[in-house]
Amino acid sequence: MLLFKRMNNTKKTLLVVFILLIIATAYFFNDSKGTLGSRNTHFAIEETKKIDKIKIFSPDEEITLVKESEQWKINDKYIARQSIVNNFLMALSRIQIAAPISENEKERIATVLEKEGILVEIYRKNRIPRKYYVSTSDIDNHKTYMMMAKRGDPITVRIPSFKGLVAELFSIDQSLWRNKSVFDYQPQNIKSITTEYPGDSSKSFTLINFGDGTFALKQPYKNLFVEDFNIERVVRYFIYFQGIDFERIEKELSKQKTDSLLHSAPFCIISLTNVDDFTNSITIYRKPPEKEFDEFGNKLTYDYNRAYAIFNQNNELIIIQYYIFDPLLKEIDYFR
Repeated sequence: MLLFKRMNNTKKTLLVVFILLIIATAYFFNDSKGTLGSRNTHFAIEETKKIDKIKIFSPDEEITLVKESEQWKINDKYIARQSIVNNFLMALSRIQIAAPISENEKERIATVLEKEGILVEIYRKNRIPRKYYVSTSDIDNHKTYMMMAKRGDPITVRIPSFKGLVAELFSIDQSLWRNKSVFDYQPQNIKSITTEYPGDSSKSFTLINFGDGTFALKQPYKNLFVEDFNIERVVRYFIYFQGIDFERIEKELSKQKTDSLLHSAPFCIISLTNVDDFTNSITIYRKPPEKEFDEFGNKLTYDYNRAYAIFNQNNELIIIQYYIFDPLLKEIDYFR
């Protein structure tokens, strides 16, 4: 009988402890100093593979990412970098609450988020399972606030093992999302390459891959085929057209200077046609030097590190680096 009573008391003690834990947890998430109600705990999104559209709005602009087949596009215009999108989706799945916000601060922060924050909409099959505000680094460059649209209280968030500011992941800058690839082809998927030098057409050439292990070298300005050429260098040149990216979009050059540049003679034009008869083309312009002389006192005629370029004639000025593009800037004599 005594043993039975002791076991009963033990159960009662455990029950009391369990109830106290529940009360303590509820107090932590809904105390008078700050709130972390359940409606605020759903920023993380499970099954991110089902997400097919993401909209990010600021008071001045917006960006829309849409998944088409297995590829993401930006504003129905540019291809997104898959690695950037993957990292963003992973971040969405790992967002956690960092701390509640005091009652005194809640209203102020909520107002700032609605007026100055980033609004994020996550879609699955044209439905919005998540819609919330995110603070920017201008609002606070030490921590990130998030708040469910219309029905939430602001809280601070974190991502485990992420050392940066969570807010910076919700960028509205297209250039950070865009795929920067110019050429990325396996040699066997290239049909022809034409490299032109408008300032001296005698340096220009066209290489043709017939797909059966044979190649041809042509002088475009004479419309003549070169009979004797170095086949090993030709094959190697086709290999160079993998992983060729531009550095960034040029945003600092004035419209007047950009227009003047685009009306000048380009340094080089490279056009690649793949086996599906799709052509990618880049037009390269010399960039003025940032200083008049190099470290040896020689006068600089152009920037030896970077150049301007236009990709596929879209009139958007980009910056390329010579160390990336140098292997492509061959002249016809290279193949003789």
